[in-house]
Amino acid sequence: MSVSPVCPRCGEALTVTPGSTAEGWCHLHARVTPLHHTAVVAHDAISAVTADARVPAWVPDPMPGGWAVTGLAWGGEPGARAIVVACAGPAPLGGPAELVLVAEEPGTGLGCGYAGLPGVDPGDLVGGPSTAEIRAAGQRAPLWLVPTGDDRAAYVGEANGVWLWLVTWPASAAWLLAEDLELLDLRDRVYPDLPLGPPTERLLPGR
Repeated sequence: MSVSPVCPRCGEALTVTPGSTAEGWCHLHARVTPLHHTAVVAHDAISAVTADARVPAWVPDPMPGGWAVTGLAWGGEPGARAIVVACAGPAPLGGPAELVLVAEEPGTGLGCGYAGLPGVDPGDLVGGPSTAEIRAAGQRAPLWLVPTGDDRAAYVGEANGVWLWLVTWPASAAWLLAEDLELLDLRDRVYPDLPLGPPTERLLPGR
């Protein structure tokens, strides 16, 4: 079930023109790409969103022990121009942790929304030596740590020609990146035993 669309930058409810799913109006950020999300994540919802998506839907592969997918959101339809997959599980240093993986076309502002940054793209934050590196769909993907709140850590890079964001709560959960993290694009394979968990409260940006 798709929930009413929200702003990809702040998570606030949008005014959407009847008959149009491509644009919405946010009272804070003006014209934006509507962000849709599901009340409960399910395998068939993932398959439906990824079938015609223009950007990857990233998940860790393999999924860390005890982790599960806890949310799905997408910007624009048909043909999603941004996709968020939320996951949760035990943090590498102990305690619970959450992770959102964002793939988005430039100018969407979704990753900045999760990282608590102004603007729509990372701009000068990406440059110089990278902070970390993962593999996305078998390809090397350097990442840069970006400034954000003390309650989280945010990294951004590029994969498959679009922005790739990883945001973790708490910040110490970013140790996941030190464990040779590899990402699978669910457009290529939604495997039937992909673990699913209860819905997260981190799915909407601006929280």
